[in-house]
Amino acid sequence: MTEIKNYNFSESELVHIVVDTANGQYLWCLFANNLKKVSAHNPLQTYFDIDQDEVLVRGFISGSYIYLAVNDASLIGKRYSLSNPVSTSTDFSLPAGITEAPIDVVASGSDLFFLIPGIASGENAKIVKMSTAGVYDQTIDLATVANAVSFTYDGTDLWVITNETPAEYIRVYFDGIWKYTVNS
Repeated sequence: MTEIKNYNFSESELVHIVVDTANGQYLWCLFANNLKKVSAHNPLQTYFDIDQDEVLVRGFISGSYIYLAVNDASLIGKRYSLSNPVSTSTDFSLPAGITEAPIDVVASGSDLFFLIPGIASGENAKIVKMSTAGVYDQTIDLATVANAVSFTYDGTDLWVITNETPAEYIRVYFDGIWKYTVNS
């Protein structure tokens, strides 16, 4: 027998879903101003429901935390504990000189990277590097790259995708200093 369920979320539009299989099978649902941890098998079963003052953009799980990129005048991101997000959160301040909101976030070991798109007039794409504790390290300027839409980390390099015509993918790597190559 086939069972069909209708999941009707009454919140605003779903922005992003992050899969959490480290401690069970969960989904972290990012709505514009709300973060929910739900069962992967029954999304109506909610474990945590946290209202946000900031607009949530993207999420990434690393270790025992979920890291969020946010659109806010004073913050670039947030960190929540996977096991108890209600009592354990950390805000990451927006670094000086960053005028656009991040559109993506990835983590690698003790490093956290936020992608700044470079879509505003006169701006180019940037990657803000911070520690996973929220301490600002540096801004990696992608001087010839604009209209970034997403990025990922493959264990060695960061890869940025753009919305240019034709689309470009950019390898960002550390070779004593941060460098990048543009491919199309």
